[in-house]
Amino acid sequence: MTTDCEPMGKKILRSVFKQSWYGFTALLFPRICLICERRIDGGDNPVCPQCWNGLRRLSPEIIHSKQPENGSLDTIYPVFEFNDAVQTIIHGLKYSGFKSLGIKLGRLMTSFIPADFFCADTVLIPIPLHPIKFRERGYNQSSLLARGIAEKTGLVVREDILHRVKNTVTQTHLDAQERLLNMERAFAISRRGDYASLSSIVLVDDVFTTGATIGTAAAALKATGVAAVRGLTAAAPM
Repeated sequence: MTTDCEPMGKKILRSVFKQSWYGFTALLFPRICLICERRIDGGDNPVCPQCWNGLRRLSPEIIHSKQPENGSLDTIYPVFEFNDAVQTIIHGLKYSGFKSLGIKLGRLMTSFIPADFFCADTVLIPIPLHPIKFRERGYNQSSLLARGIAEKTGLVVREDILHRVKNTVTQTHLDAQERLLNMERAFAISRRGDYASLSSIVLVDDVFTTGATIGTAAAALKATGVAAVRGLTAAAPM
């Protein structure tokens, strides 16, 4: 997922340190952008407008290449290229407590999603965290993305339908087959509700890589009789 030879573990540690240093210095000095390290004047977001505007959209050709050829997920729409800038935003969101990044990123995503991707009755379902991880983090980053999307579209966010029942290990260093095994039986559906009446569900997540996570979640929903399940993510690697 990286374009250079720097080990992923080292890159993550450097990113976390950078974000922690930002939190400390923000108490004493003017805020600086997590990405470009320029001073930010006004607002409460830790990424400057120039860096937000500079996020690279995935081309239609790349998005087409990500489409599932079979399985329960009908289609996937990743918005941005998973490069260093997006990685910094997502790490800041997930590991440094910058929750405003999730809502801002969700809002920005809606500017580039095709108009016909959502139906009037579309329900947004963020990919849930296992309760243990939720307690550790204190929030679900995918829920914040969904909230940002809902603010712009007026769609409903439902977090009472899909549940994560398996505390999976991180997928960063797993290959495609290992990811599928890791996600096996990871999700369950609430017993209450007429889910077959939900004609259009969009699953929301941060990064689409092999599709193991979002595909497994789609399978759990399709098993209840849901007709259409699509995926929407902030980013995907080239």
